Amino acid sequence: MRYRKLNDLKRSSITRIHVGKNQLAMGDDEYRFMLRSITGKNSCKDMTLGELISVEQHLKKLGFKPVRKPAGSKRASPVSRDKGSNTMVDKLRALWIDMAREGLINDGSENALESWVQRMSARLNQGRGVQKVDWLNQRPDICQKLVESLKQWRKRLKGN
Repeated sequence: MRYRKLNDLKRSSITRIHVGKNQLAMGDDEYRFMLRSITGKNSCKDMTLGELISVEQHLKKLGFKPVRKPAGSKRASPVSRDKGSNTMVDKLRALWIDMAREGLINDGSENALESWVQRMSARLNQGRGVQKVDWLNQRPDICQKLVESLKQWRKRLKGN
């Protein structure tokens, strides 16, 4: 098991404290008063790890609920680069995002779209899937088939 360095632990604790301050809508004066009353210090950067943990525990007593991000955070689909361009890749992304918003698919992230594209394009490309959605610009024939496939899937899921 890897052990994190003390500075990493302190940095993480300071981040949680600042998130807690914001979550509890504390003003700066109120926040500084709390820090001084618990540790005698005005700033988290001057505190030891033990003092930081004490501040975290106090924030939790006040109602702070830390939220942990999932390990493999999902990437959102990128915005189209050119407002005037309406490439097939843009259409593919738009369909994917619409299906997620409609609740037809569970994961509307770019990662999920890339997984689907890789699986589906492997069927159309002699077993070699296209790994990145943007790479479909080089293969408009495959992209067109994927857009049509996604439209049909959407139609089936909607029951039309």
